[in-house]
Amino acid sequence: MALDLVTIPSANLWGRTDVPDSDAIAVDIPDGDLVDLESAARRLAADGVHPVTTGPDDLPLGPLAALVEEVRTEVLHGRGIVLLRGFPVDRCTVDEMALMFWGVGLRLGRAVSQSVMGERLGHVVNVTDTDPHARAYRNRSELSPHSDPGDMVSFLCIRPASSGGVSRFVSSLSVFEEIRRERPDLLAVLARGFRYHRFGEQGPDDDPITPHRIPVFSERDGLVSGRFVREYVEIAPDEDPSIVLTDTDHEAIRVLEETANSPGLALDFTMAAGEAVVANNFTVFHARTAFTDDSDRRRHLLRLWLAADPPRPVVPETMQYPGEPGIPAQPGRVPSFASRFDSR
Repeated sequence: MALDLVTIPSANLWGRTDVPDSDAIAVDIPDGDLVDLESAARRLAADGVHPVTTGPDDLPLGPLAALVEEVRTEVLHGRGIVLLRGFPVDRCTVDEMALMFWGVGLRLGRAVSQSVMGERLGHVVNVTDTDPHARAYRNRSELSPHSDPGDMVSFLCIRPASSGGVSRFVSSLSVFEEIRRERPDLLAVLARGFRYHRFGEQGPDDDPITPHRIPVFSERDGLVSGRFVREYVEIAPDEDPSIVLTDTDHEAIRVLEETANSPGLALDFTMAAGEAVVANNFTVFHARTAFTDDSDRRRHLLRLWLAADPPRPVVPETMQYPGEPGIPAQPGRVPSFASRFDSR
């Protein structure tokens, strides 16, 4: 079905009128619902058990199970974003919180690799003092609206930044609808998409740039899906001069980002300690402002990339790497790149 004919489900079309602040997407975990999960996490942490070695039987949700299923349904089939409040970071260690977060993630989807290091439970922290070319999630610079691999992304805030680090979420399908209405001339450009730089995380036999174009907007089985990472697009020509971004390409990217950042669509808020956001990667873009850390208290989020079962029907061209929706693990390697967008 042509993109200009697809009807977007009303639940996916939201902006600041519908979601004026984070309270509009928030769900408070009831007192007592975490007892079973917290108890199991404390026991496993005391034994030195790593979260990714555990399964659902090791981390029972108890009364929390019904709420987590509601969150999963809302993220995959509703608005596409939920903010869970009430994780006990004030009384639990980071290891205990990681186990609790992993336990919730096990019921949302299947965690996939987030880098060549193969970590399925990621720590979003600034490490540029030891690695000045750290990949974006490991530095403190601004991140423009984008989506990650997998059906869902989830962040749990252990500790916010001393300043900055404001999260932005926007319905990518509202962005699509706005562009379809106001700039239909750019729809074909965005549907054709762009080749992506893989930032050194490709396999030994893979090209550093995707051999195919990754569409910003695509349709499969009547569903429109969004996928975009500007930095991957704009650095590809630096690697391969045969890749040329035309004036129309630049115009499409500019309009896409301006629309995604428009005050009428974008929801901005700073995640507080103990809050976890779960978002649909195909219907919601996310972004972050630059931030500053205290020397002894760094901003710290836990992150999951999750594949749903069944997965959302998408065209194969949305995949940056063949096979798995995440980044293939390559033991012994560390993700690092020099970005011309870094403000360090």
